[in-house]
Amino acid sequence: CGKPGRVARPAISFQECKDRCFTRLDHLGIKVVDIEEEEFCYIPMGGPLPAKDQRIIGFGGAAAMVHPSTGYHLCRAMMAAGAVAKTIRIELDKEKDEVNLDVAAAAAYNAIWAPSNIRQRNFAVFGGEFLMKQNVEGLRGFFDGFFRLPMEMWAGFLAGWPGLPNNDQHETWNARIWFGLTFVSKLPLQVAADMLLSIITYSLTGGEDLIQSVTPLLGEPESYEHVERPKNMGDVAAKAEARKMIQESRVTEHLPVAFGSSSKKRSRKDDTGVMDDVVEVESTEEVPLKSFQ
Repeated sequence: CGKPGRVARPAISFQECKDRCFTRLDHLGIKVVDIEEEEFCYIPMGGPLPAKDQRIIGFGGAAAMVHPSTGYHLCRAMMAAGAVAKTIRIELDKEKDEVNLDVAAAAAYNAIWAPSNIRQRNFAVFGGEFLMKQNVEGLRGFFDGFFRLPMEMWAGFLAGWPGLPNNDQHETWNARIWFGLTFVSKLPLQVAADMLLSIITYSLTGGEDLIQSVTPLLGEPESYEHVERPKNMGDVAAKAEARKMIQESRVTEHLPVAFGSSSKKRSRKDDTGVMDDVVEVESTEEVPLKSFQ
């Protein structure tokens, strides 16, 4: 019966989706005789891209490959799989002493999210954000205008991935801005005005992503290509001092005095002849025999 919900934050509950589905079926005069199986599934749309400088290679939903506006995923994953596998194979086929797993992981992510593809995704992310704020009338106006576009334009947007049909309508900044202007011209006046206002607000509050997506300004997004970075060693001097203290610490038979206990102090020589202060605890509590002094 179609999707009972497009995109929402927070996500629509399963029960709400089910209620909407049955309401639509009832409206269409369709009677449900039997339910063989129920599928519970959330589709992650939008959200952040994978973190850089990690060795865990995500793919599909784990790599934010779901279309942020339409939810398309399978065709995008199938199109990207070959390039990712080839990239990993190239890196792992190097001589053993030349294999760098950080480089391999970065290359795999760059095969999925090249800067040009990130720019295209950012354009679609705005579309998803705009859809989430629309009421029923706004959604109807949005899709009425969307499907008034030439088929090459709307079909290319639905999949929106390099190599898929009609992606040439969206893969460059000038193609995207032409799509946007054409789309706004097809919308009802109220929805078009809301979209223009949303573009301004989103650009002012959401950072540079949308501007970077539809103009040559602000350059390319940061690449996933591996960049050798200084190793994070921390405070080396402090670590060396702590290690030395641990190595030089001596084991005694007594703990430091506990609160509420009485004690007396005496000196003795240890096995190396060094004078050492020992605290004898007078307490009714049991005291472990071994402790670091």
